[in-house]
Amino acid sequence: MNWRIILLTGVVTWPIPFYAANDAPLERATLRGLHSVNVIVDTLDKELVRENLTQDALLSRIQQRLEAAGIALDKGANEFLGLRVTQVRGKRGPVAVCLSIGLYQPVVLSRDKDIRSVTQTWEVVTTLMAEPKVLYDASMSSIDELTDRFVAAYRSVNPK
Repeated sequence: MNWRIILLTGVVTWPIPFYAANDAPLERATLRGLHSVNVIVDTLDKELVRENLTQDALLSRIQQRLEAAGIALDKGANEFLGLRVTQVRGKRGPVAVCLSIGLYQPVVLSRDKDIRSVTQTWEVVTTLMAEPKVLYDASMSSIDELTDRFVAAYRSVNPK
């Protein structure tokens, strides 16, 4: 019986990645010619903030990874890398967090050139489940992975 508890504890405290399928060649092609990006993090649930997972911490982590990869940041850019974070938690126990990072760009409808909008053209998603004690570290590790996937997608269509 004890080995089951140990196994379950290990599974519950380790991030469980799940990747969305919006990193295909067509989506990557929408990154071609992108010179710089802004970074925006959606407002976080108060429960996550209580666990020290803040907008500023996530924003800073993404910006640092992009700068280290040589991708220019521009707070005035129309194109932005957006992070959406959703979570579910029972009264106690682990927290399930879904992290979605996507590139949003201005678009024009082909049927009516006067209609302009901003839409997501590229995205990757991961879901993790972690105990509150390790939620911050697990989330930051997932942010690193998602940002690195954006860098790889960007580099695949914008070689140096």
